[in-house]
Amino acid sequence: MLQLVAAASGWISFVCWALACYPTIISNIRLKSVQGISLDYMFFNTAGFTLYTLYTGMLLFNNEVRQEFFARFDKFPLIKLNDFFFGLHAWILNVLLITQAYWWGFKKNDNQVVSVAFKLGMGLIVLYFCVFSYVIVDLHGGRWGLEWLDLFTSLGLIKVGLSVCKNIPQLIYNYNRKTTHGWPIMMVWLDFFGALLSFFQLGIDAFISGSMKSMVHNGPKFYLSLEVIIVDIMFVLQHYVIYVEGNALYANQQHQHQHQHQHQHQHTGYAIISGYGAAIDEEQHFVEEHSHDHDGHSSLDRQCHVKSIDKDELLRLIPE
Repeated sequence: MLQLVAAASGWISFVCWALACYPTIISNIRLKSVQGISLDYMFFNTAGFTLYTLYTGMLLFNNEVRQEFFARFDKFPLIKLNDFFFGLHAWILNVLLITQAYWWGFKKNDNQVVSVAFKLGMGLIVLYFCVFSYVIVDLHGGRWGLEWLDLFTSLGLIKVGLSVCKNIPQLIYNYNRKTTHGWPIMMVWLDFFGALLSFFQLGIDAFISGSMKSMVHNGPKFYLSLEVIIVDIMFVLQHYVIYVEGNALYANQQHQHQHQHQHQHQHTGYAIISGYGAAIDEEQHFVEEHSHDHDGHSSLDRQCHVKSIDKDELLRLIPE
């Protein structure tokens, strides 16, 4: 029975996390623009989920890595199929976001560029992977006795670090504006419940295995779920407690905007029929408000004060 509960929790977690990924893609298609999202966000997310998919895939499918795990902890990994598909699904969607930015012909500001920090970070990760692999293969683990399990677990932990780096700017962005406008709370709730159920699944599986320490032994899944839960609680507090007045102000402005364009919405057949649709609509308004022409041909370009360093002005992050 507990195994069934754990499996159900894992797959419901996958669904919640999967749903949280789609509003970005949908709103980009509706607007034919990627002006509202940082290119660094796309690439950092893609890199992070590449690492997480490698970690879950190796601990799930690679017999050598699984045997190394068993030899060290006397138990097999608690990574499940839903964990692998979560990473793979998110990776595919983030690659799709990148194609929207470069190959779909969508509008993009000329100050939307991949930062030097990202390029440097990815170079260091590739170097780390190569050196670590060399130590394992040619030096037989070196004096530290390093194994493939250590490499792929560390890559999974790097994904957790990338997730932290991705979410902190949005918390600061909300703090600076004193509002969570443009950050759909429905997506935060989906992200929160996805992480909570993933953590719950890990806890049940650890209980079934007879050792709660197994939760920490499966570090990347444990820390990723915990990090997302903490960050989403902070987003919820910002939305419902700290910045209520700022949100009310923006909501009133948005209501006036919707009233002025009511006829247009009726003509296009667009209507908000659910909280999920409302989240997409919230994103669209935010992107429209924060779109700028930097193509060198518009006279408005001289009046726009958004520079390449003002990435927060264009930031519209969606939880994983």
